[in-house]
Amino acid sequence: MRPPDIAPMLAGYGAPAGALDGWSAEPKLDGWRAHVTIDHAVTVRTRGGHDLELPELAPLADLGLRLIIDGELVGGAGRMSDFYGVAPTVSMRRRTNRPRLSFAAFDVLWIDGSLTTGLPYEQRRQLLEQLGLDGAASVVPRWVGEDAQALLDACEMLDVEGVVLKRHGSTYTPGRRTTSWRKVKCSAWREVHSSRRGPRR
Repeated sequence: MRPPDIAPMLAGYGAPAGALDGWSAEPKLDGWRAHVTIDHAVTVRTRGGHDLELPELAPLADLGLRLIIDGELVGGAGRMSDFYGVAPTVSMRRRTNRPRLSFAAFDVLWIDGSLTTGLPYEQRRQLLEQLGLDGAASVVPRWVGEDAQALLDACEMLDVEGVVLKRHGSTYTPGRRTTSWRKVKCSAWREVHSSRRGPRR
């Protein structure tokens, strides 16, 4: 079975009303949304449907699994100031001295022929953490419940875009914008990017 084409699930905007019990929060790194497919070789495809050649992710083939992983392609630490270096770095992909990119994974959608999109968030997250990603690919950390506000405050101080809140028990709905995921932007990010950046990739 060939790996399926899975459109990215998209997040809604703004924090849910009330307490954050039953939610997890992940830092929203500032980069390019991408799916990494591992099927003997490693393929990187952006949300816009562009396939990229990134030799730094080739060691993922050594995991010995066939996978589709969802995440963010980032430069540096994935801060606001790093975002504008991603596109030039990709355009330099054939140069040996270009800066390295990394992949921050936050979901796993397909494992060895089986879709995982119908599993609840917590189970998919557990499967992702069990992959043992390291090197140029890592798993985005998460915080549960009321710790989410502390994470947002920390993101503000660390020049990170914001957080994504993910509702426990929610499934992955390809190609749809859903309130099961909610993006909450830091105020500093909104001020800097409102006039500077174009459409997201």
